[in-house]
Amino acid sequence: MKKFSSLALALMLVLSGCSSAPNNDTAKFKAGSYTGSAKGNNGDVVVEVTLTQDKIESISVKQHEETAGLGDTAIERVIDEIIKTQSVQVETVSGATNSSNATIEAVSAALKEAGVDVNTLTPQSSNEEKVAVEDTSADIVVIGGGGAGLTAAIEAADAGAKNIILLEKMMQTGGTTATAQGMIAGYETQVQKAAGDEAISYEAMYDNLMNNALWKLEPELTEITVRNCGKTIDWLMDRANVKFQDEVLVGYGPLKMMHVVDGLGVSLIDELTRTASEAGVDIRTENKAVELILDDNNNIAGVKVETNGQTYTINTKAVVLATGGYSYNPELTALLDPEKEGTFGIGHPSNTGDGLIMASNVGAALTHTNHLMAVLKDYEIMKDHNGTSNSANISRFIAQDNLVLVGVDGKRFVDEKSGGYMTQLLNEPIFDQMHKQGSEFVWAISDVASLEAAEVKRGADLEFISANTVEELAEKMEVDVNALTETLASYNKYASEGYDPEFKRTTFAPLTAPYVAVKAVPCEIITYGGVARNESAEVLRADASVIGGLYAAGEVSANSAYMGFTLSNAVTWGRIAGANAASYISE
Repeated sequence: MKKFSSLALALMLVLSGCSSAPNNDTAKFKAGSYTGSAKGNNGDVVVEVTLTQDKIESISVKQHEETAGLGDTAIERVIDEIIKTQSVQVETVSGATNSSNATIEAVSAALKEAGVDVNTLTPQSSNEEKVAVEDTSADIVVIGGGGAGLTAAIEAADAGAKNIILLEKMMQTGGTTATAQGMIAGYETQVQKAAGDEAISYEAMYDNLMNNALWKLEPELTEITVRNCGKTIDWLMDRANVKFQDEVLVGYGPLKMMHVVDGLGVSLIDELTRTASEAGVDIRTENKAVELILDDNNNIAGVKVETNGQTYTINTKAVVLATGGYSYNPELTALLDPEKEGTFGIGHPSNTGDGLIMASNVGAALTHTNHLMAVLKDYEIMKDHNGTSNSANISRFIAQDNLVLVGVDGKRFVDEKSGGYMTQLLNEPIFDQMHKQGSEFVWAISDVASLEAAEVKRGADLEFISANTVEELAEKMEVDVNALTETLASYNKYASEGYDPEFKRTTFAPLTAPYVAVKAVPCEIITYGGVARNESAEVLRADASVIGGLYAAGEVSANSAYMGFTLSNAVTWGRIAGANAASYISE
């Protein structure tokens, strides 16, 4: 939980000039400090609003649990706008709607405590003039300010490129990297050698990654990711002054390979942003690339950009796409892979497929678009309660040894323990069952005793469906009572015998009354397909020819990474793309 002193995030509006104290009879507000709170993504947002008799003087954030590098920045932006306009009628921040609304509601609650009718607070016009944007030129344009994009910009600068513009559509750099745990797989690193850890072979690293990914990755590109993962960590330490914890952890398999950044993903982004700025990179936040421009030879010639309601063009010979995936755009996911229709997007809000769309529109081939990671979430919270990954979390429900999944017909359809709650081994059969039955969810069933023992609670202040009998459970679930009765009786029989003749499940625990149920749906959190590229990070057309001057790195073309290697993939391929883009413009 993040807590702040009244000064830490106080945003003050200082007005020029002086005036005499207002007459109490005409005072607009009751002077004093007032507290308000509202639910954000991960907990309450609590603010203290200080009023003079004629204005909102300051707003301090006393507590919040919003995502670092995204939600917290939105809170600051919204507070600044409230103070500037002296009204709560302000726009939410793109990509951080829930955090924005929570801030607005918390301030409104504080004002209500002060006896203020917020509907009477008409926004005051700003005296700030909109600065006109102009077309410009750059040696290289990097689109996306996450780990891959910042690394590409740094490497391009180190390779001699002088005029590099980095475009980030969000309020600040970061992307998915900023919200990550900061764990990076690597071998033969400075950290491991200093700790005296046992050496790990390339073959062990490669097999571990491919086994986790069920061998769905591009072999040649994955080999590059793995061979460079240790060098990537050393580069982060030496070039960007990224600090790692002394102990390397065992994770995502049996290998002691996971390096942890001090300060997690936020610290990693801070250091990369600082390094890029010091290298002379022109970082432009809230500048969204919307179109790639080709010349008469179908090579890169420029980028169209939108910012502050205006559009301008950057003329350039080389572009690095580092825009992330499309795990916040379920409509695009369904278009690229109809089998995934019905998913909800819970990835980083910037991951809407911008780079993939722009590249495809100029002829880039797309690949591996049927490969993503989805996490089972609470369907009703996602659909009806503005759900988030946190509020709709049912991972510990799904982890119960007596979990039973049934379709809307009340029948089992899968070995519920065939894979983790976020693996395709489990999620693909769920998608198939949903589409087969024309449903938007499946049912997850456990029992009260198991959930109480595991201290599992439902999010959004809701309660799970519970019932003392199977008949009552079927009625509440609105499924066929005979089918559900037979299903649960058969499951308990299999559990007692330790053998499941239907789906070959091997892990069991019996179900006992009272029972509990919840609707579940796979929600995409990361995508592993996207723009096709070669070993030099050059973007390819469907005929395998290269689009001259166009490069891709990170999740926009992440068919060379999986669990544990996501950040390594971003930084490694960012370096490759940046160096090759710099070489291309010098030819």
